[in-house]
This record gives sequence, C-alpha cells and structure tokens, in this order.
Amino acid sequence: ALACDLRICTPDARFGIPIARTLGNCLSMSNYARLVDLIGPARTKELLFTARMIEAEEARAIGLVNEIVEPEALFDRAQELAEQIAANAPLTIQATKEAVRRVLDHRRPPRAEDLILTCYMSEDFREGVNAFLEKRKPQWKGR
Repeated sequence: ALACDLRICTPDARFGIPIARTLGNCLSMSNYARLVDLIGPARTKELLFTARMIEAEEARAIGLVNEIVEPEALFDRAQELAEQIAANAPLTIQATKEAVRRVLDHRRPPRAEDLILTCYMSEDFREGVNAFLEKRKPQWKGR
C-alpha cells in the first residue's frame, strides 16, 4: 500500500509494520522513504519502534490512508475515483506523478544495503523467523 498513489480502506482495516516484534528484519530504503513521505519521520519511528497496529481512523488522521468507506462501497468508490482521475488531462496527471516522484527521490539516500544486510544476516533475524515458525515470542540479543 505504501507504493500506491491513493489509499482507500474500510473502517475495520488495521495497519502496522510489526517487524521489530516479529521477525527482527528491516524495510528497504524505498519503503522507509515512502513511509516517511506519508506520515513523517516521528510517526514512522513510533510505528516501527512500537510495532503496534493502528486502526483505520488513526491511519487516515496521520495520512497513511486518504479515505475510509464502508465495505459495500469500497469497489464503487475506487472505481469513481479512478474515473474522476481518468477524466482529467493525462499529461498533467503523468507530469504531476513524475514531479512528485522526483521531488521525493531527490531527498532519499541512494544506498542502504549495509542496514538491510545487518538485519537480515543477524542472529536476531534468524531467531525472529524461528520464533515466528514455532509460534513463540522471540528472544532478542541485539546481534
């Protein structure tokens, strides 16, 4: 959902990235950047550090989703929004999407393989995967 231009959900939707309490891995830099772009650095850290799930209303309040609609209206609302966008000048839509992407990409650091490797090659990640598969709470060691 982080890579979508617009996000619509139902009132019962829940969102979260519980990697800090489950697998002990990390996101790609692109996904960190997308999340920071959507909800800001402080909320990104809070969501990832606490590994908590948030409800639809909070997700809308912090900018993670654009709209909340009832389940029976979800498809129709998405279709209506798509038609509204499609009725506009295509080059303006393309230019806007590309301009926003370029602005955001300009602010992003180009590489972060070291951070990703640190997480995925760690004892903690292996422990997180094993604990997940064994349906138990992980015992983190920080290595």
